[in-house]
Amino acid sequence: MSRDQFIKMRGAWDTRHWISVPGLRHPADALQLETALEALPGMNRVVTYPEKQKIRVTYDQTQLDYDQITEQLALTGFPTSTGWWSQRKADWFQYLDQTAKENAGAPAPPCCSNPRGINRGSDKKK
Repeated sequence: MSRDQFIKMRGAWDTRHWISVPGLRHPADALQLETALEALPGMNRVVTYPEKQKIRVTYDQTQLDYDQITEQLALTGFPTSTGWWSQRKADWFQYLDQTAKENAGAPAPPCCSNPRGINRGSDKKK
């Protein structure tokens, strides 16, 4: 059982992703990446796997998105994989994060029995 399976999701807008980082090779690199990513607001957990050249991130989509994470990785000196599949996944993850952020800020939907929010009981004639 891997150690990231014990990471609890904190809220409804938390998400977890694997990110391929080809430059991640040593435990010292892992420590540097963890420090840089955990400083981002909304980052809940970073687990590094130098032997697989991957990291596992858990973050709040309302505060942080995938592009911000990859930018931080690049600034730290560890750009993400640029292969075709990695780019498709990155685009999809960014789309999901953007949609979650928009949905989190949307007003609550009306109740199905009262679609317009009108109080029907108050407009009865006495």
